[in-house]
Amino acid sequence: MHLVKISLELPGDLYCELRRRAAEEGKPVGEVILEAILSYLASPRSRSNAYLDILLTPVEGAGPEDYCVEYGGEDVD
Repeated sequence: MHLVKISLELPGDLYCELRRRAAEEGKPVGEVILEAILSYLASPRSRSNAYLDILLTPVEGAGPEDYCVEYGGEDVD
């Protein structure tokens, strides 16, 4: 899977809640965001379910850290 780094702007209170919930679940923030995006794309209105089947097919030996990389917020060229 090809990974793409993105940056997004969130309201401060939303980001604090996101970090708190991620910590409660013992997950990195990036993993929680990835799960939310995948859930959104898998909704009935989505036409990309075939693509999601490919994305969600487990790869032997791979873990969540292989699918989402959280970085320190530096700008990406």
